[in-house]
Amino acid sequence: MSQAQVTTNFALMKAEWSNPTSVLTILSVIGGDIVQSAIAQLSYAFSAILCAIGSRRLAPDPDCPCSLVDVSTGYARDVKSWPLSRLVRDYEFPGETPPGLTITFYETSPDKDCGIPDHDWVYYSGVIVIMVQLAIAIIPGALFGNWMIIIITAGGILLAQVQAALPQWQKELWSARLIPDAKSEVVCLTKGNGSAYVMVVKSDGVGLRLADLASGREVTSRTTVPATFLLAILWLIHLFCMTGVVNNSWYSLLIGALGMMQNAIASGARRSPGALGFHLEKVREVQNKKVFAALKEAEEVERKVGVVLTDIFFPGGLRPDEEAWKQERMADNATKE
Repeated sequence: MSQAQVTTNFALMKAEWSNPTSVLTILSVIGGDIVQSAIAQLSYAFSAILCAIGSRRLAPDPDCPCSLVDVSTGYARDVKSWPLSRLVRDYEFPGETPPGLTITFYETSPDKDCGIPDHDWVYYSGVIVIMVQLAIAIIPGALFGNWMIIIITAGGILLAQVQAALPQWQKELWSARLIPDAKSEVVCLTKGNGSAYVMVVKSDGVGLRLADLASGREVTSRTTVPATFLLAILWLIHLFCMTGVVNNSWYSLLIGALGMMQNAIASGARRSPGALGFHLEKVREVQNKKVFAALKEAEEVERKVGVVLTDIFFPGGLRPDEEAWKQERMADNATKE
């Protein structure tokens, strides 16, 4: 390689570092599933457009395999609901994970509607990042007269918010019947045999039927596909405009990197039940090093809970004394129906 070629290569590299021209290529490396998970958690992103056109679904698939057991029937089903799976995933022990099995009992709060999340630090971090992005985008306009970056940034934020505001999001994530005033529902949420904890949720005439929610009912809207097609066209226009930004590209790169970083944090952050849209009040906690002993204690707290969980945690069957206890409890529960 000649000295002239070396000099030319170094000059091109210096120019790229001074004003990167491959901003879209760099940012697209990060995109994808992170953004879609952030939509479901923050209602903020773009990549769900392709999902809406193909499968007519906006929410991503659950990322935490778990089961819901209806205590009244003993029927267990796989959870296909994204928020319900996140409720199980984000369960946290106060300290270190204790040995054995922990069963935590909750009651649905009558003061707040299920499906309306509380604002937590993840939500506010999204608001702060948007403000910081806009502030950064103003700098090249104020210093160099390049106002295209603020226009493109504001346009991208607006498109993301419009995408997140599609009505199907709320309908799809919270498609379930309301619990009638005179009815009660008790369900157990667990990752299955070998899990260190079980969440027991009791709803007395309030909230949504979690058994319905777990089934992941298909919800479609006539306006979703046309709206997402229109948004896709607007996003293409937005990207074409972004490729035209030649000067001050470091600002665009920083703005995009901040957004992707916040999406990654939001999609992986552990949230409280309230921040996920489940307004629960902790009633009691049962913990024992012996799994069967924990189930027996749980049965004393809430009838049928310990019995139905024996099939989950002891799929191979019980010992004679344990089976005798189970049959006795089942007979006693039958008399109280």
